[in-house]
Amino acid sequence: MLLKTFHTDSVKGFRQAWADHTSGGFQPNAAIIFSSVDLDLQEIVSYLQTLKVSVFGGSSCGEFLYDDQNQVITEGGLVCLMMALAPATFEVKLFSGMGQSSFALGNEIGKWAGGVFEKPAILILGSGLETDGEQLVKGIQHLVGHEVSMFGGLAGDDARFKETFVFSENRLENNGAIAMVFDTKHYEFSGIATSGWVSIGANKLITHSEGNVVYTIDGEPALDVYKQYLNVLDTDLPEIGVEYPLLIKRSGLQDVLRAVINVDIEKKALIFAGTVPMGAVVTFSSSPGFEIIEYTRNKVIEFYRSNSETDVLILFSCMARHNALGPTISEEIDEA
Repeated sequence: MLLKTFHTDSVKGFRQAWADHTSGGFQPNAAIIFSSVDLDLQEIVSYLQTLKVSVFGGSSCGEFLYDDQNQVITEGGLVCLMMALAPATFEVKLFSGMGQSSFALGNEIGKWAGGVFEKPAILILGSGLETDGEQLVKGIQHLVGHEVSMFGGLAGDDARFKETFVFSENRLENNGAIAMVFDTKHYEFSGIATSGWVSIGANKLITHSEGNVVYTIDGEPALDVYKQYLNVLDTDLPEIGVEYPLLIKRSGLQDVLRAVINVDIEKKALIFAGTVPMGAVVTFSSSPGFEIIEYTRNKVIEFYRSNSETDVLILFSCMARHNALGPTISEEIDEA
């Protein structure tokens, strides 16, 4: 696999870096790009339209790049991975989520992915402040099976909670998903998911929810419960909710976290990044501080020992980690 990486803080810098990296004969046909919404994403797409490259792109909430030349963690910039891949071994497609549920969008992606390769591996990134990440994943699995290797996340907008994007070399979508599918006959994929967040406070019961929208907790309006428990104002949400996600307790299974991605002030409801089932037992959760760096370090070291020949490591890090750790987030990424 031939690849190059770069970081820039402007659209002009993006154009120049791309030109510099291809001036010596390197001809990438695929790219993975994460960019701040501070940059003109439409202008970036317009430039990409002039290139013969398939792009998996999304807006971010902080960017980082670690390679032999760069060790960069920024806000308001762009990072790019350029790759020269065998053309018949991958495909990228951008999907619109307009007018359909997250599960239906996942179905559409799964049908496409299963039609491209018999045994695909999938990178997935969703946009939209009401996207249900769990239902998106379940929709894909419904068509390609639960054994599929799949990694990804939801796009960000520098913690503004106004509009997030995914993009290809052709267009932007503020409500949709970008998928990159690989033929596992030619590539091997593996990964881990870890958080380090810990449960705080007493158990609570989800008494009214629909998908990823929670209306009441213990019979009280969900927004009121959050505000009272965390002692925050309307203006603090949804950002503060990312740092104190719900921890869903699942008997016999691993607990899962659900971060707030939006609020419905009128209905006093909270919108989460994934499904929160009615009847679920939950607690609030919080970072225990710098202990999560050591926790993550141990998990990554264990993973790396089994995957030391990896060509590329793609790390999707929740904005809550950046908020909780501040400048010391660099220590965690250094360890990773």
